[in-house]
Amino acid sequence: MSKYSDSIDKITKARLKLSAFGSIFSLALTMFFIGTLVFFAFFSYQFINNISKKIEIEILFYPDIKEADIMAFEQKLKLEPYISASRFSSQIENTKEAIKTIGNDYTEIIANPINASVIIGVSPDYANSDSLEMISKRIKTNSSVQDVQYSDAIVKAVLNNFVKIQIIIFVICTIFMVISMLLIGNYLRLTIYAKRFSIRSMLLVGATKRFVRKPFLFKGFVQGVWGGFISIILLAFFVYQGNLIIPEFVDFSNIFYISLILGSLFVFSILFTVIISLTSVNKYISINTDRLYL
Repeated sequence: MSKYSDSIDKITKARLKLSAFGSIFSLALTMFFIGTLVFFAFFSYQFINNISKKIEIEILFYPDIKEADIMAFEQKLKLEPYISASRFSSQIENTKEAIKTIGNDYTEIIANPINASVIIGVSPDYANSDSLEMISKRIKTNSSVQDVQYSDAIVKAVLNNFVKIQIIIFVICTIFMVISMLLIGNYLRLTIYAKRFSIRSMLLVGATKRFVRKPFLFKGFVQGVWGGFISIILLAFFVYQGNLIIPEFVDFSNIFYISLILGSLFVFSILFTVIISLTSVNKYISINTDRLYL
């Protein structure tokens, strides 16, 4: 009889360990989803910001405009909110670049039609087709400006489409994240629900509410620690591999913010399990005895 009881006890313990492992693993996956979402948002913003800094608008002036007037125009242009940087390119520099592109010195045949130009960098908030078109039209209103050139095709192909992809992935990840959190929350509540009679028995023999809460909160804390730790390991590996595959997207230049995200995820994992455990155990501490059987 004792051997049979020991066998049952071992099976029960094995099931409890398997259940606890399943809970921790599910929590880790949930935190991994959340971390993936946060990292995607962070790296997307960083990626778009880096691309937008490389978008330049070249302002071409008529040949009869003096370089001093062009430089004065540049200084005035720097005051605009959509300008992040600007540089003056002299007629000599532009002519050398044109000769290099064409492959021969055209100035020996015709008069040099190229003048000095101003190249401006656009602020990240204005790095989209509509804003660039607005900036271009505003600059062209100046009578000394001959033309305004920028790579609109790159903006449309990269930035505009990337934002759409970002929104789609964000929505999908959010849906999965919410579903996962609800499942974990329900699992933790069901675990405490299964022990509602034990909670009531402890209260009846004189145990304080604090004493009753303590083991459940400790269990929630341990699950949160393990879930957060596993999710951080998975995320760190995921981000490291991402940097090897797409270094221009997964950028380690802001290691402080990456560490802050991982640390915040670990803390959130613990707070999530502790808060769910606390609210659930408080429910069965204060619940009416008749409702324990419902």
